[in-house]
Amino acid sequence: MAKYEGVRERVPGKRYEVSWRPHKGAARIFRNVEAASVSEAYYKRQQLMADHAKNASVSDEDRKYLTAGFAEIWESVEKDVTSDKRAKKTIGRYKKVYWRLFGEFREKIYPSVENPNQLSSAYFTRYKIYYATDLNKQDGWRAELIIVKAIMKRMYKLGYCGEDLINKLREFKTPKGHKKEFPNVPDSKIKELFTFIKNDRPDYYRPLEFIRRTGRRRKEVTLIRKDDVILNGIIPVAINIRAETTKTREKAPLNYLDDDLTKLIQGALSGNKTEWLFPNRVGRRCNADKLYQYIKKISLEKIGTELTPHYFRHRFFTECGKSSLPIADVQSISGIKDTKVLFEYYSHSTPEGQAKVLEKTRL
Repeated sequence: MAKYEGVRERVPGKRYEVSWRPHKGAARIFRNVEAASVSEAYYKRQQLMADHAKNASVSDEDRKYLTAGFAEIWESVEKDVTSDKRAKKTIGRYKKVYWRLFGEFREKIYPSVENPNQLSSAYFTRYKIYYATDLNKQDGWRAELIIVKAIMKRMYKLGYCGEDLINKLREFKTPKGHKKEFPNVPDSKIKELFTFIKNDRPDYYRPLEFIRRTGRRRKEVTLIRKDDVILNGIIPVAINIRAETTKTREKAPLNYLDDDLTKLIQGALSGNKTEWLFPNRVGRRCNADKLYQYIKKISLEKIGTELTPHYFRHRFFTECGKSSLPIADVQSISGIKDTKVLFEYYSHSTPEGQAKVLEKTRL
């Protein structure tokens, strides 16, 4: 039998599958045709191709997006993520997931998919199985799916995929994360721990005390510069937490300092010849990861409980919630933007709280 491009025999002398690409890089189109021979099937293929070309209304600009390869698309996605001033770590996470999804997985399971125009919900359903079984990462799917959805939203924004695909992806429900359990450590133990740290590593004490008092994130605290401190004469009165240092990439100024925080900041400024508010003991910027490792190690040694900087952020919100402090004020001090997260700390009912409610309704 002569070789006819784009024709595959299904039932000899009766049914054939024909296929073609409308233009280079485009998704291959498949059709089934009734024909008495392969040559007749090929003739019908040519007719179908002509009819399709006649009815096609894809502009050159649209075709550029529909046929773009995944390597080219990543360059656009990376530029888009970078323009949002995302942290290098976040961009690295996007890149890792992108190439797992459209690199190794596509090459192994869906090698025929050459551009986003060929993606379907089945592709992502199979990816979930691949992630859990082939990669043996059952516990990481929630974080993976969040980034996959974020990548696809950016691809839609940039014109590389249609709204239908994004809508189908919304049907993939993000699993609820396991709520992290934090230890219940009495105030006396926290005081004991911080007294030790103040003598052992005063360079670590200041940022940790700042986190404990304000509920701020460790990375944004270690990135505060001396010139971010607003002074009234020689007295610190506020701190400008810059947008590029926060998780949300929004400004989150601390506009009120009590006496203890004022003294802490004055101590950090005194004799400080670096550009950083909280330098380490050799005069460099305090490394957030080393701060994490230090408090984790020293807390276990000194009070028998392993704590991290995030524990003190959690403790801050828990105490504020227990005391029913005004949410707007808690947001202002901590810089938190997500009210849903904050509300969780305020949603725990206590006998004391219920008693306060009933007390208010007494005549």
